[in-house]
Amino acid sequence: MRWISLLLCTLIFYSKNNAQDLPGFRVTGRHLYDRCGEKVILRGIANPNIWFEENGIPRYGEIEKTGANVVRIVWQINGSAGDLDQAITNCRDMNMIPMVELHDATGDWGKLQDCVDYWIRTDVIEVLLEHEEYLLINIANECGNANVSKTSFRNGYENAINALRNAGIRVPLVIDGTDWGKDINILQSEGPYLINADPDHNLIFSVHMWWPQMYGYSESDIVDEIAESVNMNLPLIVGEFSQMHGECTDNTITSSNSIAYKTIIKECQENEVGYIAWSWFGNCNDFWDMSSEGTYSSLYDWGLEAAVTDPNSIANTSVRPYSIVNDGCDPAGIKNTSLKENSNITLHQDYPNPFHESTRIEY
Repeated sequence: MRWISLLLCTLIFYSKNNAQDLPGFRVTGRHLYDRCGEKVILRGIANPNIWFEENGIPRYGEIEKTGANVVRIVWQINGSAGDLDQAITNCRDMNMIPMVELHDATGDWGKLQDCVDYWIRTDVIEVLLEHEEYLLINIANECGNANVSKTSFRNGYENAINALRNAGIRVPLVIDGTDWGKDINILQSEGPYLINADPDHNLIFSVHMWWPQMYGYSESDIVDEIAESVNMNLPLIVGEFSQMHGECTDNTITSSNSIAYKTIIKECQENEVGYIAWSWFGNCNDFWDMSSEGTYSSLYDWGLEAAVTDPNSIANTSVRPYSIVNDGCDPAGIKNTSLKENSNITLHQDYPNPFHESTRIEY
C-alpha cells in the first residue's frame, strides 16, 4: 500500500503544481477541452451580430441546424455589456459555444489596446465571468497589417494576456495572426513564447486563410502549414476562410482570387484542427456569404458544401460537447475504481482525460 500512496501523492502534487484550476474550457497541448475533460474540435461559422441582430436571433437558430458547435460572434467596442450578455446567452441556449471577437482593430495594430480596454471594463468583465464555463474570447480580429514585427506582436500580446488575466478572465484567449489574420508564421514563431507567458497556458492561435494565388499562396501551403503547426504542437484553428478573396466589387471567381476551401476543411478534419467559416450572411460581396438570406434553407454554393454536403463539412464532422448539450458532465465518463487491497481507499477518474502534460488524480 505504501507505494500506492507515494505514487498518488506524487501525482496529486504534480497536478496541483502544473494543472490549472480553470473555470471552463482549457487548452492542453494543441487541443481544446471542456470543463469535463472532453476534447472539442471547433466546427463553426462567424455571425455578424454587431451589424445586424445584436442578440443573434433568429440567425443562431438557423446556424444551429448545420450542427455547428461554435459561433464566432462578431462584436465591436461600441456594443453594450447588456447586449453582449444577450448575444452570449442566446448562443449558449442553442447548444453552441460562443466565441466573441472584437472587430475594431482589423488591420490596425494601434487599436489592440482599445480591444483590451473593452474586455477589462468592469461591466464587461461581469458578463464574461457569468459565462466563463463555456466562453472563448478572440482578443482582436486580424489586428495589424503585414508590417507588424515579431517583437511588437510578442510584446503586445503578452501585455494583453497579462491585462486580461489580472482582471480575472481565465477563459481560453484566441489570438489572430497579423497581416489581416493571414500570417501563420508569426503564430508559429511567437506562439510558444506566449503560451509560456500566459499564467494559465490557455491560448488558441487563429490563422485566417485568405490565401488565394494573387497573394502568393498555393494549395500546398494549406497542407504544409497545418502539418507544421501540428508537428510543433501548436493549438491552431483556422478562424476564417471562404471561397475567394478580393474586393467588394469583384463579381467573378478566378484561379487568381479563389481559395481552396475544400482543402482547408479536409486538412483540418484529418489533423483535428478547428475551423470557422466566414461568414453566415451580410457581406459586401455575396461570394463571401454562405447563406443568401441568413437561413439554413438558403445555403448555397460553397456555403452549402462547407456547412452540409462536403464529407468534411460542419454537419458531417461537428461534435457538440456533452457539457454544452446537457449542462453537465457525462456520467458515463466518471468512474470510481476501488483498490482491492483496502475497501476504504478509492481511486477516482483522472481529470482531464485524455491528458498530455498533466492530470489530476484524487483518492
